[in-house]
Amino acid sequence: MYLCDIHSHTKLSPDSKAELLDMAQAARVTGLQEFCVTDHCDLLDLDGNPQTSFDWPAAKAQFRAVQKELGDGLTLRLGLELGSAPYDPAVARDILAQGGGELDFVLGSLHSWIGMEGNLDLSFTDFHGNPALARKAIELTLTHTWTLVNRCPDCYDSLAHIVYPLRYIHRDGISLTLADYEGEVRRIFTEVAKTDHALEVNVCRGRDLDCWPPPLRWFKECGGELVTVGADAHRPQDVGKGIPQALELIQAAGFGCVTTFAGRKPVLHKL
Repeated sequence: MYLCDIHSHTKLSPDSKAELLDMAQAARVTGLQEFCVTDHCDLLDLDGNPQTSFDWPAAKAQFRAVQKELGDGLTLRLGLELGSAPYDPAVARDILAQGGGELDFVLGSLHSWIGMEGNLDLSFTDFHGNPALARKAIELTLTHTWTLVNRCPDCYDSLAHIVYPLRYIHRDGISLTLADYEGEVRRIFTEVAKTDHALEVNVCRGRDLDCWPPPLRWFKECGGELVTVGADAHRPQDVGKGIPQALELIQAAGFGCVTTFAGRKPVLHKL
């Protein structure tokens, strides 16, 4: 199998203190063949405030330095996790344009309550004993995900962690799954597939493996062909966690390849 992890964060993300060199060296030690850094660029920050820029000079500088330091043995890519693009598509497109030709890969994600709950990140929400709020979180996320894939297809290459709200809903003891929203999810997946975009299997450091078989089956049935994998590591010790199992899930769902990106173009690798 082609071992790759193309969702990771460094000190340029607000929730990580990791050095890219340490992350990349961990990737090499883990046996990965390809590794992509995708630092956060959320148009709504953790406190719900609008953001209009990303520190591209710092991102490119650390990438070039680490690429030079590594030499051969690991393919290193420069990516971005672009959050909440539907909040301000014009700003999202301007940020991506500044990435230029060095930008290999864009994850499109939704982390926030756009237009509700002070635009806060879902991780700050207390869902305990409130299934109605949990359902609203999923419904709102799927609504904005549809906007992303339907109106902003140039703002992402792979649709990141569609299961994101479930991380915090389950954390707070409420049992919901995407099966309750299969119709909406299939509509999104059909759009992702027909526009030749990818679906990300984000295993959250190996903790979210169990939730992926149904969505992977739906994506395949909706015509999807491109699947990326990411551990979503924020520390070197989490790089690559759950990736072999994710590749097995992809293969079991009937996909013959895992996808990475170079210059924002998909590259397929046989499983």
